[in-house]
Amino acid sequence: MREDKLRHDMERAKKAEVLLREPLLVESFDQLESNFIDAWQNTSVGDTDNRERIYYLLSALKALRGHLTNVVENGKVAQLNLEQLKK
Repeated sequence: MREDKLRHDMERAKKAEVLLREPLLVESFDQLESNFIDAWQNTSVGDTDNRERIYYLLSALKALRGHLTNVVENGKVAQLNLEQLKK
């Protein structure tokens, strides 16, 4: 069971790594982040609702990227654990 979970985590990590290296996805993350920051900086002083909405969009984008990165890191740990089990 434990080996199956470790192998599953390693497979997920491979898929997440492919996504994080996919040029179109990298471009999309970068462009959206830039667009959100520009929009945030260009809101008027009284436009707190829009600033909050943009902040939440930026936070969600960072959370998505962070989740994919965590999946990759968990896969690396799973690989090390699997190697330890085989010893």
